[in-house]
Amino acid sequence: MICIIALIVFGILGIFSVKYRIIAKEAFNCVFKKITLRKCDTGLDIRLKSQISGSFLKFSPRLGRIAYKYFEVFSWIFLILTLVTLYFMGLGLYNYAVYGNCNGPQGGFCIYDPLGTTKPVNTTTEGSICAIPGHSIGAVLTAPKNITITDGAYIGNPQAGVVIIEYGCYSCHYTKLAEPTVKRLIKKYGDNILYIYKDFPLRGTHETAEPATEAAHCALDQGRYWEYREYLFANQQRQFDEDLKGYAKDLGLNDTQFSECLNSGKYKSLVEQTYSEGIALGITVTPTFFINNQSLVGAKDYSEFKKIINKELGISWWEFWK
Repeated sequence: MICIIALIVFGILGIFSVKYRIIAKEAFNCVFKKITLRKCDTGLDIRLKSQISGSFLKFSPRLGRIAYKYFEVFSWIFLILTLVTLYFMGLGLYNYAVYGNCNGPQGGFCIYDPLGTTKPVNTTTEGSICAIPGHSIGAVLTAPKNITITDGAYIGNPQAGVVIIEYGCYSCHYTKLAEPTVKRLIKKYGDNILYIYKDFPLRGTHETAEPATEAAHCALDQGRYWEYREYLFANQQRQFDEDLKGYAKDLGLNDTQFSECLNSGKYKSLVEQTYSEGIALGITVTPTFFINNQSLVGAKDYSEFKKIINKELGISWWEFWK
């Protein structure tokens, strides 16, 4: 049993020191022989038992004798504690990667983020959306028909078998939290999907949402939509007129052209059209996604999108889990 513990402990220490790699290799050899029902003849277990018991003996002869006599029992206890610790460490890392904290949807203190700089993403729909005041999730969502890609920013293959439409708000925190998932999907599936972003600025919730949406279209006029979009999500608390024009300047856009576009309200009617379209589909919250005819509401985990997309693409069960 001590060889298993030695394999774990010295395997980790071996990352930093060649000396420990030798012991880890010896421990692996011992464990392998035990698994294959052979006797461990390296002598590692006996040496470790003697060394550990000897360490206790220096402090107390009685403690040393107890450690030697019940060494196997202590080894089992320590192994169980080690495996439990590794499990919770792994779980914490998984939760941090997926939810931004160590504790999953409920949030709380995380040793990987002691200052609490990363906000958790709640996977329950009600906790991962922004809503029109007085509304929650629409009772019935109808997938868009006769999809157009001229009234929203898009990327991917117009002939793709899977069309992902997102109705989002640049001022919505959860639309922002969905961005890494959107980028990951675009990178993974490439020309197998078409991603379309539709404007749904939440009126009555975010006062700067509509100007920010119009500004994104003005940036699209100069071919810098995706870069400008990054600025909007990165600065959700600063989306007033002077901020929007400042971001355009930072990106090297033509100041005069951008300001004229924004001041003239050139895209007000287009934003109104897309917003009305969303209302007609039953949308009252952002982000709301349509993957072909299926809807997905909220800043959901990547795996939920992947499950639907793989099914729509007819990807094999093996590819499904990759």
